[in-house]
Formats: sequence, C-alpha cells, structure tokens
Amino acid sequence: MRILKRNHDCKTHDVSGKARLLRAGLERGFMMLELMISMVVLSVGLAGILVLMLSAMYTDKRSRNDTGSTMIAEHILEQITAQGLQANGALQITDCAGNVTNIATARANLGAGNAGPNGGNGASLTAGGILDWTQAFAAVPNDPATGAPYAIEYVACGPNGQQITYDVRWDVIQMPGSANNRLTVIGARPKSQPQSGGLRYVVPANLRTVD
Repeated sequence: MRILKRNHDCKTHDVSGKARLLRAGLERGFMMLELMISMVVLSVGLAGILVLMLSAMYTDKRSRNDTGSTMIAEHILEQITAQGLQANGALQITDCAGNVTNIATARANLGAGNAGPNGGNGASLTAGGILDWTQAFAAVPNDPATGAPYAIEYVACGPNGQQITYDVRWDVIQMPGSANNRLTVIGARPKSQPQSGGLRYVVPANLRTVD
C-alpha cells in the first residue's frame, strides 16, 4: 500500500509541475501579446500627434502668408491713395529685393475700362466686387497710356533673410458723381498659391478704399 501511495504522489507532483510550466508559458505568451498591443496603440497615438504637428506648422505658415499679403496690399494701396486727387500717372514702387517698378493708377468708369463689366481699369473683378483670381497673372492688362501694369510680383522680406514673392493686382474705378472719387480694389497672395480652401491653401487678401 505504501508503494502505491508513493507512486500516486509522484504522479501528482509530475502533473502539478507540468501545469506550472504550461501556466508560465501562457503568461509569457500573454505578456508578448500585451506588448504588441501596446506598441500598436502607441504607434496610433504618435501618428495622431504627428498629424497635429504638421497641421500646426501649415497653419502657422498660412497665418504668416495671410499677414504678409495684407501688409503688402496695404502698402501699395497707401502709395496709390497718397498720389492726391485726380492723379492718374504711373507710380514707382520698390520692393525688398530692390526691384523698381512703375505701376498704373489710371481709373475708368465701371464697365468702361479694360477690366471688364465689373471693374474699371486693371485686374478683373467678380460680380461681388472682389478680385477674380482665376484670371492669369499675364492676362491682367496694362495702362494703355503709360504701359504700366496693374499687377506686379512684389518681393517681401521675411525672417532670417528669407524672401517671399507675392502676386499683387488691383483695379481702379472712377466713382460716379465726382471727378475726385475713385475706388481702388487691391489684393495679394503668395506667388503660385492656389486661391482658397484647404489646409495648405492661402486665402488672398482683398482690400478696397475710396479717395
């Protein structure tokens, strides 16, 4: 009876040892699976952070371009309005790169100039009275009297010596009722940028004033 009991005890210990080995193997398997799941979750999280960083970079660049477009349009608009009443002669503009350009300021009655039915002289306007950016830069007409353009490529100074070229164009309309009143519509955007919409796109600045 004792011998049989010993054999039974040995078999019990053997089964318990195998169970412990099997349990240890399963635990190691679960640890590997948990590690793989954690790596997947971490990768997804890092990818999301990377997308946010890229979005922030593009948004920051777009904001700088929007600010630059507005400042350049304001600068040229101030030069035009500073000419004085009834001024129609060409105006000299110097950009950051030292380029000197004579620009046109001659006006025309609405629909009677070279800008089509919605403008006076210069770049085409939409029916809503803003610049039509679907018009090619080369298609913007010049002043027939002086040959000066109503659209220029203006080089602006940027941070760390960087220079950005802007597409600037404008339209000058003679307002009815007085020979002294003219409406100037001007806009600017970084050269070769699509006109609007989307993360990487720049909405052109459109300004107008009556003097």
